[in-house]
Amino acid sequence: MKHNYMSTRRLFFTSMLIFAIVGINAKAQDSPKGTIEPDEMIALISSNNLDAFDSLAAKLHTERQQSIKELLNIFEDKKSSSYQQCAAAYYLGEMRASEAADFLGTNITLNLNEPVDHLTILMLSPVVEALVKIGNPSIPAVIRNLEQSDDADVRKLSLQVLYRIDGDKDISQLRLQKALSAEKDSQKKQARLQATLKELSEMK
Repeated sequence: MKHNYMSTRRLFFTSMLIFAIVGINAKAQDSPKGTIEPDEMIALISSNNLDAFDSLAAKLHTERQQSIKELLNIFEDKKSSSYQQCAAAYYLGEMRASEAADFLGTNITLNLNEPVDHLTILMLSPVVEALVKIGNPSIPAVIRNLEQSDDADVRKLSLQVLYRIDGDKDISQLRLQKALSAEKDSQKKQARLQATLKELSEMK
């Protein structure tokens, strides 16, 4: 219980930090100490002060990297609840955190499996949605899933991510054909990629 409380508390404060970074935290008193506020960014840009901009930009980058690190810690922690992992995945997607693509791809079937009393965005396959938002940096992770996994759900979701990122069946087909051409050693991987190409051709 103590660990769950601390993890939830850490996720809460990390969430508040991210809200400020992406510009949707409206009040300074609602955010953690030291967080950059959107109003601060706008005022700095208006002041035409390049030195101040460089300083704030460095601070923003540092805060972003720290937030991603904390979110990945929550996502990877085996003691985290389903909600905590799904919420961390959601925020990593909102931040377009390319560093998280491999971690998310490895856990692509993660879903919220806790009872809820209302509809929540976390019901929408948060890892899939995060990978799609991250975009091209997610492609190696999902192609690796398609090469290595025989799990039907992993394969279905990975192909879904690939197709949604490209938004074009022909481009996705070229990516898979390139991966197939590069795979010289494993007949199993070749067979999986060939099966994926067939599945892609049948998608509507």
